[in-house]
Amino acid sequence: MNIHLVQDAMWQAVHQQVVPGMVLGVSQRADGPHVLAAGSATLLPSPEPMRAETLFDLASLTKVLATTTLCMRLLERGVFDLDGPLQHVAPELYRGRIGQLTPRLLLLHAAGFPPSITFYKGQPPRVADGPTRRARVLAAVRSAELVYEPGTESRYSDVGMILLGDVLEQACRCRLDELFEREVAEPLGLANTFFRHLLAPLPKAERPVEAFAATERCAWRGELVRGWVHDENAYLLLGVAGHAGLFSTAADVLRLGSVLLAGYHGRTDYLQAATVRAFVRRHDEVPASDRALGWGTPSPGASCGSRFSPQAFGHTGFTGTSVWIDPEFERVVVLLANRVHPSRHNVAFLDFRPGFHDLIVEALGSD
Repeated sequence: MNIHLVQDAMWQAVHQQVVPGMVLGVSQRADGPHVLAAGSATLLPSPEPMRAETLFDLASLTKVLATTTLCMRLLERGVFDLDGPLQHVAPELYRGRIGQLTPRLLLLHAAGFPPSITFYKGQPPRVADGPTRRARVLAAVRSAELVYEPGTESRYSDVGMILLGDVLEQACRCRLDELFEREVAEPLGLANTFFRHLLAPLPKAERPVEAFAATERCAWRGELVRGWVHDENAYLLLGVAGHAGLFSTAADVLRLGSVLLAGYHGRTDYLQAATVRAFVRRHDEVPASDRALGWGTPSPGASCGSRFSPQAFGHTGFTGTSVWIDPEFERVVVLLANRVHPSRHNVAFLDFRPGFHDLIVEALGSD
C-alpha cells in the first residue's frame, strides 16, 4: 500500500477540520495489516494526540460486529431459528404482532419499526436507577407500535436491533456484554473490544478515560462524553444494547473483519462459510432493499465509495466509524473517526469518507 498517499490525505482532512482525528486499519490479501493514526483523540479541554491504540465508541457498528455476529454463532449452535417467531424464545415477553416477528425480519430492518424512538427525552441522565429504566425501555420496545407491514419494505431501525439484542439476552439467559465476550471477543483474541456497562462493567472494560476518543459535548448529559456510550438510548440501557455500545480499536475491528472474510472463504472454524455467505449477501425478499442480514451492501453514495465489488458488505456508525469487507479482493477497511466531537453538526466527514475509500483502493492497487 502507498502509505504516504493515504497518510497525507488523513492529515489534510484533519488540517481542514473535516474531523478532529481518525485511525485507519487496512488489509488486502498479503498487504497489511496497516494501522495509521492522525489528528486528535480530543480537542477539549486541550488537544490530545490520536494513537493507533485509541478506543472508539463504534456506535452502530455494534449492530453487525456484536449483534449480527452473535446471531451467526447462535444459529450454528441451534439456539434459535432465523425464521422462528420471537414468541418461541420468550412467550411471556414477546406477544401479539411483536411475538410474530422473526430474527430475519429484524436483521433485514424490515420488521415494521420506525427508525428510532427517543426514549431519553424527558429522562434525567442519572444512572442510579439504571436497572429500572433499562427494564422500562425494553418493555416499551417489546410493545412498540409497528408503522408498516413487516416484510413489505426496509427501513433502517435502531428499535429492531434493540429488540434483537434483548432476544439474544433472553435466549442465552445472560447479559449481552457477557455473551459477546464469551462468544466473540475471547475466542478471537479481541483484547480491546467490549461493551462498557455503566454500573457493572466487565474487568476488561475498566480503562482510563485517556484511552478513549471523545465524542460529543452532550447537552442532555451536560458534559463531554468520553469513555461512555454516546447514543442516548444505549445510555438508558446502561451501555449494553443490540444497536450501540461496543468499543474497540481499529486493529481489533480489522481482526474481526478478517475473521469474517476468512469465514466467507471457508478458511476458519469459527464460522461456517455457508453461514457467513448467507448473512452478507444482498437479500431480495424485501422489495427495493439493498440490505443483507444485519449488514449493508454497496449502493450509490455508500460510505465505501465506488470501487468495492458487488460482493462487499459493510456498515457505518453515527460517531464516525465504518467497516467494509470485500471478499473478491480480500480487502478489509476499518475507518474510525471522532466526527461528532465536539458536535454532531460537523458533517463534513460524511462527504469526505467515500472519496477517501476510493483513494485507499488506489493506494492498495488491484493485486
